[in-house]
Amino acid sequence: MTPSHIQEKVEATLNSFDNLSQAAMRPFFYTRLMAKMEQQKVPAWWQIWLMSLTKPAFAVATLSVFVVLNITAITITLKDNQQSNNTSESATIQGFAQEYNLSVSTVYNDKRDRK
Repeated sequence: MTPSHIQEKVEATLNSFDNLSQAAMRPFFYTRLMAKMEQQKVPAWWQIWLMSLTKPAFAVATLSVFVVLNITAITITLKDNQQSNNTSESATIQGFAQEYNLSVSTVYNDKRDRK
C-alpha cells in the first residue's frame, strides 16, 4: 500500500463520521433495561431468610412450637406449685432454720441452764 492510498482510506473513514447521526432508542428503553436487570439480580441471604419467614407454612410451624413450649412451661410450673403447697409451714420454717444454723442455743440460755 502506498502512502496516498492510506491517506485516501483515512479521509474516507473521517468523512463517514460527518454523516453519522445520534442513535435512536425505542421508547421506554431504560425502563425495560432496569426491569431486566432486576430480574437477573440474585437476592442476598438475609432477603431469602426474610422471604421464608413470610410463608404461611413457616409461620404456622413457628407458632405451634411456641404454643407447645408455653403449655409445657405452664404445666411444669403448676406441678411445682402443687408440690410446694403440699409441704407444711412448719417444715418450711425448720428448713429455713437449718439452712441458716438458727437451731444453735445462745449464751443466755446456757447461763440459765447452769444455775
